[in-house]
Amino acid sequence: MQKKLFSSYIILIFNIVCFIGYHAINISQEYYINECIQHIQKEAKIVCEQLELLYNTGKSEVLDDFIKQTANNLELQIMLMDKEKNIISDSNSKSDNNIYQYNLDKTENTLSLQNMVNTKKSIVYSIDRPIVLDNEKMTLQFSKSLTGLNALRSDILIYIIISTIVIFFCSYYISKKILEPLNTLTNAVSEISQGKYTKKIPVSTNDQIGYLAETFNHMSVKLNTTINALETENKRMEAIVNSMINGVVAIDKKNKILMINSQCCELFDIKNNYCKGIDFYEIFKNDDIKTLLETSISEKRNIVEIVILKSRFNGDKILRVYISTIFATKNQNNSLGTLLVFQDVTQIKKLEEMRSNFISNVTHELKTPLTSIMGFTDTLRSGAMNNQDMAKHFLEIIDIETHRLYRLIQDILSLSEIETRKKDTNMQYESIQEILHYIEGLLRTQAEEKGLQLIVECEEIPLYFCNKDKISQMFINLIENAIKYTEKGSVTVHCKYQGEYFVLQVKDTGIGIPQESIERIFERFYRVDKSRSRKAGGTGLGLSIVKHIMMLYNGKVKVESKEGIGTIFTITMPYKI
Repeated sequence: MQKKLFSSYIILIFNIVCFIGYHAINISQEYYINECIQHIQKEAKIVCEQLELLYNTGKSEVLDDFIKQTANNLELQIMLMDKEKNIISDSNSKSDNNIYQYNLDKTENTLSLQNMVNTKKSIVYSIDRPIVLDNEKMTLQFSKSLTGLNALRSDILIYIIISTIVIFFCSYYISKKILEPLNTLTNAVSEISQGKYTKKIPVSTNDQIGYLAETFNHMSVKLNTTINALETENKRMEAIVNSMINGVVAIDKKNKILMINSQCCELFDIKNNYCKGIDFYEIFKNDDIKTLLETSISEKRNIVEIVILKSRFNGDKILRVYISTIFATKNQNNSLGTLLVFQDVTQIKKLEEMRSNFISNVTHELKTPLTSIMGFTDTLRSGAMNNQDMAKHFLEIIDIETHRLYRLIQDILSLSEIETRKKDTNMQYESIQEILHYIEGLLRTQAEEKGLQLIVECEEIPLYFCNKDKISQMFINLIENAIKYTEKGSVTVHCKYQGEYFVLQVKDTGIGIPQESIERIFERFYRVDKSRSRKAGGTGLGLSIVKHIMMLYNGKVKVESKEGIGTIFTITMPYKI
């Protein structure tokens, strides 16, 4: 900028100086010449008068000396010529030093009045004055070399050059002085463009540049305040969006991603969280979502649909997709893009399915004993009660089904109560050894009736802070389940203290569990062999109760089983819940 301004100054000043210098030289030259002409004319008139006077007084013999003396005094060249232009007297007798040379050739010897000649050395001005001497017409010629004209030109040129140099440095200083605050302002603007919004520049003048600097400082303060407010608002908005439990993504009219929250990245397993500006279809490659989005955009309506997100590794996810148009104002035609909200309803759907299955299973489980009770009751009413043996048999069956129905209701109530709790109640320090020995006494008869050997081994372990009834129920369900599904052999229970955990292991030599059923055995009413389970008197809720009691204490379970060989349940319960 300074070079450009300085160059403009130099070009302008050079043109002005050349114009002024040219006219100054011409005007000075013209003035100088006019002054010289007037001076020569006046002197020529005086010399002519004196020469006539001198000649008329009879002093013609001193004519030559008079002409030379007068020419020397007036710094002129004076020549006296007759009417034939022959030189009678010349003030400069030495022809080598003549300023103005004449040839006696008539073609070159004629000089007119006020004649000026340009020689190689200088400009010469000459004037011819007629004079009558001794009744003879003669010509007196006066010539003067205008040597001062060259000096005048040189002086003017020197002044012009000196003035140009001075103006050059003044222009440089002024341009630098003018552009210095502008350069400061430019540097400040550059720093602000890099994000340094607190930059200020000093105000050193009261002119327009100073006003500009002051305005810039006000703008910098306001811009800094605005940017900070926007950053705070963006961070707040980003925090709010990232705190949402649903995945959110906004796209523009060209399907470029404007915003995406962390939940959406996690939901779709997007590794790169910074997806702004990327095409939506490059990230979200689900065909169902693509179809819904295109439908919403083309038909200009909101859409709510269920989409299944397939996954080979993490399992399928069930998503409820909300698609709506983003409007800048209330004008429905001014669309900025589209907003998509993804709600993971996988667990909700599973819970709904579980609830449906639970109701179905409960209905089925209740229906079976009630049908038996109702059937045998009708049979007794029809006359079977008159037969004592038959009536006794039917009553025994009714009693068995009644107890089975009671156990089922008790298990359902127990499971419901455990599920509604986040922590257990009525807790105190209990001895695990005593609980196991008590359970051993309860179940030994049941094991011996099936010809099984019940082995209970318990190491010395610290007291455990728990609800005795819940822990007992968990142990009973595990051990009783092992006894029910073991026809021969033994059921071994081993408990030990390991670090900050106690580990309970129940091992049987029963029928075992197929590998595909191991993950489902803790589901409500799930039975590996339904007919055998009912025959054994199971409700299908025992292991589900074990699972929920264990969850109250942050416990873990491990199941190992081989069909025809047996099953091992390993429960790990922490002392610090």
